[in-house]
Amino acid sequence: MPTLFPPLTLSALYIYPIKSAGRVPLNSAHIGPRGLNHDRRWMVIDALNRPLTQRECPAMRLIEVALKVDGLAVSAPNMPLLAVPWQPLGQHRTADMWGQPLDCVLVSAEASAWFSTYLGQPCDLIYMPEEEERWQPDKRPYRSLLGFADGNPFHLVSEASVADLNLNLSHPVEPHLFRPNLVIRGGWAYQEDVWRLIRVGDLTFEVVESCARCSILSVTAAGTFSAEPLRSMARLRREGQAVIFGQHLVQHAPFSARTGQLRVGDSLEVLEAGETRNPVYA
Repeated sequence: MPTLFPPLTLSALYIYPIKSAGRVPLNSAHIGPRGLNHDRRWMVIDALNRPLTQRECPAMRLIEVALKVDGLAVSAPNMPLLAVPWQPLGQHRTADMWGQPLDCVLVSAEASAWFSTYLGQPCDLIYMPEEEERWQPDKRPYRSLLGFADGNPFHLVSEASVADLNLNLSHPVEPHLFRPNLVIRGGWAYQEDVWRLIRVGDLTFEVVESCARCSILSVTAAGTFSAEPLRSMARLRREGQAVIFGQHLVQHAPFSARTGQLRVGDSLEVLEAGETRNPVYA
C-alpha cells in the first residue's frame, strides 16, 4: 500500500521587523507589495551606512522585538526597553545596501544610542519609508518589491525537512532557526525543493529560489559563532557552492494586487512541481 502523508498546512508565521533581530510569531498576517506587513522594514547600519547583521554582530541574535499598538518594543540583555514608532519622522539617510543606495529615515537619536551601546560601535536604526522602492536585482527573473530582506519577500521551510536534517545533526534544531516567514507541516522531507507554484489559503505563490544558507545559521542562542549546524549541512545539502535549505517565494499576482492575508492552519496545495531543485541566484 502507498505511504500516506499528512496534508500540508501552514503551522507557523513569523516576521522579523528589524533585519537580523528577533522573530515575532503571528497567528495571522497581512500581506502588502513588499511581503508580510512590517517584515524587515527596519535595519541597523554602521558608521559607513552599511547593514549590520548577525554575520557581523552575532549579539543581534539576543535582540527581541514585540509589536505594540504604537510601534515596536525592542529589548536585549542589560538594556532598557526601547520604543520604536511605526512611522519614524527623523532625518533622511542614505543607506548602502550592498552597493545599492536607499533613501531611508533615521528612527531617533535614542534608538541610535541604544544600538550603539548594545553593539559596542557607532550605528543607527533606520526605517524604509513607503515611497522608497527597492526591487529585486535584474538577474532574478521574478522582480518583486522588497523591504530590507536579502533578496526575496517570503521564505518557507518544512517541518518534515527539519526533522530529516535533525537525524544527521548532533544537536537538533527548530524550524525557526532558519528565520522563515512560513513554516509548513505535513508531506515528506525536501518536497519543497521542486515546488514551482503553490496555494496557501486563498493566495498563490511562485516558488522561485532555493535558499543559500549563510553563517547566521551557526549563531548560537548565546550570541556567539559555532561551526554547527552549517558544517554538517554542507555535507548534506550542497548545491554547487551553496548550502541550501528552504525556499523563497513571491506572490503570484500583479504588483497592484499583491495583498491578502495568511493564517496559521491554512491549507497548502501544490499547483505545479518540477523534477529538479529550484535554482540559487548568486
